[in-house]
Amino acid sequence: MTEKIIEISAVPSLIRPHALIGIGGVLLRRKPMSILRSLTDAKCTNLNVAVFLGSIDIEWLAAHGSISEVTAGYVGFESFGSAPAWSSWLKNGHCSMREMSEFMFIGGLRASCSGIPFMPSRGASESQLVNDAKFKMITCPYTGEELYAIPALTPDISFIHAESADRFGNVAAPTQKDFLWDADAILARASKKVIVSVEKIVDTAEISETMLFAHEVSSIVLAPNGASPSGLPGLYQVNHLSLLGYLEEAKNCSSQEDFSKLIRSLVAQK
Repeated sequence: MTEKIIEISAVPSLIRPHALIGIGGVLLRRKPMSILRSLTDAKCTNLNVAVFLGSIDIEWLAAHGSISEVTAGYVGFESFGSAPAWSSWLKNGHCSMREMSEFMFIGGLRASCSGIPFMPSRGASESQLVNDAKFKMITCPYTGEELYAIPALTPDISFIHAESADRFGNVAAPTQKDFLWDADAILARASKKVIVSVEKIVDTAEISETMLFAHEVSSIVLAPNGASPSGLPGLYQVNHLSLLGYLEEAKNCSSQEDFSKLIRSLVAQK
């Protein structure tokens, strides 16, 4: 089998112009922050990003002026409030957002996983989100029911973070299966190319349960503490102190440059 370990510095060169980039993790869990840092260090801009439920990942990219379009079900810090750099970047017209419900987002990924152009759905029926998305209707040939046709969502390249993998690209399932842990597997299988950062490289025999198999993974990046300041359930918690400090001081930011300096000083530490 082919070994798939690459240096994190090689990741930015894998992104092609106009590519749709998938970002794994859910809210403040399992965000591939080390990879995202490599993108901003390489001055990547005009990124088109798809994320199920975003938080510090989208805030990081917005604070560095790196994104131009986001497809997401939510971006924010849950009970801690909104994402200030992201909100400012969006409000000032530097970025557009294609908002989806969670059902719509996952439906698009599942269509891609299945190799079909759309997924029938009743989700978000008669909501403003459906009207804005201009989804087309189809008629079920068995029941005659009118359903929404959610178009396939197929990232060109996706980044996820996991506990461990072997050098061939087999990625271990998490030891602590928390809220929506399998969303990363769905994202990966919907994507054309998958880069997985991991806390450690292990022997194949040490993987007792596999989340992604070698043929589903393009490259592995060794990135200890690579999800911080988001958490990796079972290994480390969300760095609430840094995040709360950032959100408090961000109230004084008046420009993208202010956000960039602040988030690097308060959040970039591993």
